[in-house]
Amino acid sequence: MANLKLPYLATAALSGALFGAGLYVSQMVDARKVLRFLDVTAIPSGGWDPSLAFVIVPAIVIMFLAVQLSRQQQAPLFDVEFHEPEYAHIDRRLIGGAALFGIGWGMAGICPGPALSLIAFVPDGLWIFLVAMLIGSYAGSLIVPSGHAKRLADAR
Repeated sequence: MANLKLPYLATAALSGALFGAGLYVSQMVDARKVLRFLDVTAIPSGGWDPSLAFVIVPAIVIMFLAVQLSRQQQAPLFDVEFHEPEYAHIDRRLIGGAALFGIGWGMAGICPGPALSLIAFVPDGLWIFLVAMLIGSYAGSLIVPSGHAKRLADAR
């Protein structure tokens, strides 16, 4: 793995930069744009903005193809193994967590990925969001510990 470290890190940095640029170009960093996309009740009045669907649909197709292609490979180019989710069971905790995430995203109009990429632009209120996100993540881990080992044992 030592000889793979630089290419691995360079690929990770390039991927992160490309992801951040994609968030910016697609305007997913603009909370108003996201909220107009999420507000399907505005369809009758013409206030709904479907443009983010043109971001997510191609992303799903590309990721689907990338996963299919990766399954035909022995190992990735810059790592020793592919990293797939260890736990694939859908349970109440997963559904509850997804619901809480969705509610927070809908209320704020921004999720953690775009929030972190917005650090470069420092918009008003970003620090409040980031502090609240970190406190909420920490509090959530104290209230409901991940139980990672138990969940993996249940999955196997």
